[in-house]
Amino acid sequence: MRKLHILLPAVVGLLALTSYAGQPMVSSGKEMKQTTVPEETCFNDHELELGVFGQYSVGEGPTHAGPMRDHGWGGGVEVNYFFLRNLGIGVEGSWEDMKENGLGRRDANSSSTALHEVGGSLILRFPIDRLCLAPYIFGGASFQVDGRQWAAGHAGVGVEYRVVPHKVAIFADARWNYFGDREGFRDLNNFTSRAGFRLIF
Repeated sequence: MRKLHILLPAVVGLLALTSYAGQPMVSSGKEMKQTTVPEETCFNDHELELGVFGQYSVGEGPTHAGPMRDHGWGGGVEVNYFFLRNLGIGVEGSWEDMKENGLGRRDANSSSTALHEVGGSLILRFPIDRLCLAPYIFGGASFQVDGRQWAAGHAGVGVEYRVVPHKVAIFADARWNYFGDREGFRDLNNFTSRAGFRLIF
């Protein structure tokens, strides 16, 4: 019995030490370091965009709407490169089926023809990362051929939405095209709208 009285406290003490040894040691003198998680962005510097779009243009008559009268439908491709989140350049090529503008000549009601266009733009965008949305404004110039040759300046507004950040986007924009004073008619112009998708690299 005497041995039991001696062994019992020793076993209890050993169990207590074992249970204490499993607990982590925390020093109250050390400060916890706070790690800041960087904010996720949907739009970055040095982005390359490859886009495909459908296009619609509206002319307002045979004598003042530029190369087309009535309406034009078509599509095209584009390449945009953004040096900064807010600043980039774009190059595009498009094709439209339209009624040729007779500019007051006897062929003012001519049949449909194809308008081929190559243009470039300077783009300023304003990203809203929490929505993955970027309104933008742009302006530039283009060269158009439909049997005759046309030069035009343009300015417009648009919006881009990143469906998959840094990978896939959809967009829509509209622009005013100005052809100047040509063939005795002042302020030749029309409006063009586009919608499509972009792949981001």
